[in-house]
Amino acid sequence: MKIFVHSGAALVVLLVLCSMSGGSAPPQKVPPLTRAEMQADLEHLTTCTKRAWAYAEDKHTLPGVDIDALHAAALHELDQAHDAEDFYVVVDKYVAGLMDGHAGVNRGHWPGRDSDSRRWPFTVARLDGRYYVKTTEAAAAPLRPGDELLSVNDVAMAERFETALARTAGSTAAGREYRAVNYMGRGGDKQVRVKAVRPGGSNFVCEMAAPRGGAGGRESIHWKKLEGNIGYVRLPSFEQDKRIWEAGGRGPEALQAALEAKKSALRQAFAELADTPALILDLRDNGGGSDALGHFLARCLCDTQAHPDYYTLATHVSEDLAALPDFAYLRSGIPAGGDRRIAIQILPAKDVRRYQGRLAVLMNEGCFSACDCFLNYLAAAAPQTVFVGRPNGAGAGAPRPVVTLPNSKIVVTFCVMQVWNLNGQLIESRPLKPTVPVQWTQHDLVEGRDPDLSAALDYLGRKGH
Repeated sequence: MKIFVHSGAALVVLLVLCSMSGGSAPPQKVPPLTRAEMQADLEHLTTCTKRAWAYAEDKHTLPGVDIDALHAAALHELDQAHDAEDFYVVVDKYVAGLMDGHAGVNRGHWPGRDSDSRRWPFTVARLDGRYYVKTTEAAAAPLRPGDELLSVNDVAMAERFETALARTAGSTAAGREYRAVNYMGRGGDKQVRVKAVRPGGSNFVCEMAAPRGGAGGRESIHWKKLEGNIGYVRLPSFEQDKRIWEAGGRGPEALQAALEAKKSALRQAFAELADTPALILDLRDNGGGSDALGHFLARCLCDTQAHPDYYTLATHVSEDLAALPDFAYLRSGIPAGGDRRIAIQILPAKDVRRYQGRLAVLMNEGCFSACDCFLNYLAAAAPQTVFVGRPNGAGAGAPRPVVTLPNSKIVVTFCVMQVWNLNGQLIESRPLKPTVPVQWTQHDLVEGRDPDLSAALDYLGRKGH
């Protein structure tokens, strides 16, 4: 296969395109920084970003990202930066402005001021510029889904949103806003005081504890038959089992072993739903993971023999990338500044039966990365597929920690490869338009309705069997 041409490392880059991890060290105190050191770090960041970021030219053309303007804005903010933690916030805003949903900033080995991470015991939906309770945990009583949120700890929701948005990375404006809504519910407050208003009622105030960590366990793959003998499969993530992957040495064989539980579940799901005339695949909020699972799912739903290429990967060659161990092969015989393209083919799979019924896919702004790559393949290889919901997050590339700022030691990650779909189009920042657009309302939240699922069932029903 073509993906074995250069080195074993190249295969790992493909299969775990969006997987990242790093070592840890004992935390240190926040280091002081002079303005001159911060300014020098910004100069280094801007130089490296222009040189090594795979989407520097494209982002300037499409969403209008201006790296020089981001640099100037960051310089202006240095007046309020007094140490490395303040500078970290400045860099965070700079990198968020790149509109690369895979980009990120690591402060290094000192603890952040908000290192005691907590979360609200409820989730938020932003609809028409207003903020509503979407789901609740027991600790969130007396809040209910559909209650409009006015403020938390006396800070207006609109102000919280704008603050979060400034430091939130996303590949599209809608995807960035979607993430900001989720991120603003995280922080260091042990208690949250909520001011809200119930539909048709009056304002009320309630206070609740903010728990640590994530909300419950990870959602698993599940499936069932709906009304009209319509199949339903929910795939919340393309991620591999990280424990199995790490224990196996992170190689290709370890990756396949780490995905086997999900592959087995999907085999069972499609076997039990094989007699259904139509199927709804729910990929909402699927933030990606491994493209290898996307390959497997493609075999379950598409004619992969007719469309063997999953996508084309273009590595943006730079001296910064060649300095990374996984890309050492770039150091010889390849001029910097160009792109090295390679067609990535669907990986082989055993015991896969292609589903023969009609297909509708639920998607939203939370679909990202490996999920976006799969959606683009599906749209080209199975054009009869019906997409329901809202445009996806449209982020595709290989994120790598390319830049280490010399004085603050802050590490900046961004994409070093471009991903092109079967139609020869870049995936990054180019969301798919749903066949059946759906917008949620406050009444949907109050009544516990799922308008995406209802729209898919209605469409499949109207089109007949």
